[in-house]
Amino acid sequence: MPWQIQYVPEKETLVVIPTGPVSDAEARELTNRAITLLKDAQASRILGDCRGMQSAPSLGVVYWLVNDYANRGLPKQTRIAVVHSKGPHAVELAHFYETVCVNRQYAAKAFDSSEAAEAWLHSSATA
Repeated sequence: MPWQIQYVPEKETLVVIPTGPVSDAEARELTNRAITLLKDAQASRILGDCRGMQSAPSLGVVYWLVNDYANRGLPKQTRIAVVHSKGPHAVELAHFYETVCVNRQYAAKAFDSSEAAEAWLHSSATA
């Protein structure tokens, strides 16, 4: 799975763009790298643009990755916006991710456009 991870200082946002098929192992690796970069940059916003993903990790892996955020040092004040593709499985997975994050007290929200995701990241709205 190719991906891009970039910290955008003027937006104080870590942008994560996975593309192609994403295996369970790749999801774990990407999550570890993103959390490390977020902490290094002392950022509190993540924009995950998942529109280019062709297949996603399993629901179980998504659940356990989020469940382990606190152990990996992801600050609770982190805001996470995920932009999903239009496919029904992608929408379902994004909303599942959002629910798991909110249940773990992380502000996360799924979107179908990057503009809406960025607006939410920089607003004071809650998840």
